[in-house]
Amino acid sequence: MISRFAIMLSSVFYIGFIPGAPGTYGSLAAAAALFFIGQYGNWIHPAALLAAVGIITLLGIPASAAASKKVDDEDPSFVVIDEVAGQMLAFFLVPFSIANIVLGFIAFRAFDILKPWPIRKLEPLPHGIGIMADDLLAGVYACAAVHIVLVIGGQFFNF
Repeated sequence: MISRFAIMLSSVFYIGFIPGAPGTYGSLAAAAALFFIGQYGNWIHPAALLAAVGIITLLGIPASAAASKKVDDEDPSFVVIDEVAGQMLAFFLVPFSIANIVLGFIAFRAFDILKPWPIRKLEPLPHGIGIMADDLLAGVYACAAVHIVLVIGGQFFNF
C-alpha cells in the first residue's frame, strides 16, 4: 500500500508514466498549473511558492526514495515530483507573463538536462534527497537565468 502511494505521489498522479519524456511532462504540469494560477487568479505570492516547493520537497524525498527502492532503480524516470518542485522554484520572484512562463520552462529543462556543476554531484545523495536536490538546484539556476534575461532584456528592449 505504501509503495503504491509512493509511486502515485512520486510520479505526480502517474504523469511520470506517460511515454516519451516524463521529466518534461512533469515540468510542463508544474508550469501549466502556475500559468492557470496566474491567468485565472493572482500570481502566486513568493512565500506561498516557497511553501509549496517545501511541501512538495518534503513529500517528494520519502516518496521518491520508496519508489526507487520498489523498482530497484536509483532515479527512476517515472519519478517526476522532483521536476515539479524544481520547475516551480524557477519562477521565484518572476513576474507573471506567458513569455516568462515559457522562458522559465525552457531554462529549467535546459539546466535539468545539462546538469552543470555541481548539479550532477547532488544526484548520488541517499534516500531520495539526491533525486530532489539536483532538480531544486536546476530550479535555482533557471530562476537566476530568467532574472538575468529579464534584467538584460529590460535594459536593451525596454521590457
